[in-house]
Amino acid sequence: MTPECFLIQQPAVDFATFLSLSREALGYSPADATDGTVRELSDAERFLSCLAAMRDKKAAVELAPALLNHVSFSAMIVADERDALDIFQAAGMPFVVVETVRRGILLAVMTGTLAQWRDAVAHGTVLDQEANVRACYCKLMAMFEQAGLGHIWDRYTRRTSPDRLFYLEYK
Repeated sequence: MTPECFLIQQPAVDFATFLSLSREALGYSPADATDGTVRELSDAERFLSCLAAMRDKKAAVELAPALLNHVSFSAMIVADERDALDIFQAAGMPFVVVETVRRGILLAVMTGTLAQWRDAVAHGTVLDQEANVRACYCKLMAMFEQAGLGHIWDRYTRRTSPDRLFYLEYK
């Protein structure tokens, strides 16, 4: 069975409070740059850009690698018990796992910061991982890309593997 993955938890930032207090304390809104961006931003990207703007008013609107530990995500993973341990070990993140009503199939929730997910996908897609482990991490990366967070892998080059999956190579 090829593992299935679902992004089930993303940051929920109280921007009204965050920006109000920041404006009062700093004398400017750290959201000025993000508010002027034409591109639609996820809450995580907007929050991280605002954090960068708190330190440097002219900071670029981006997913600054030094700030990726400030947002967390959870993914639900359904996998064959033979693949599950390798999937969890590749991530190195906290997880909860239970057996399902279907024999040999496990259901898990893994939670980590955006930095941990970036590293887990890079490690989980290496060529020496089993195909189902790599397939799981390829799906996870696609979910983060769909959520507008694919920029976290800008320091990697995506290479196609012989089995038509991909792996990430650090530039």
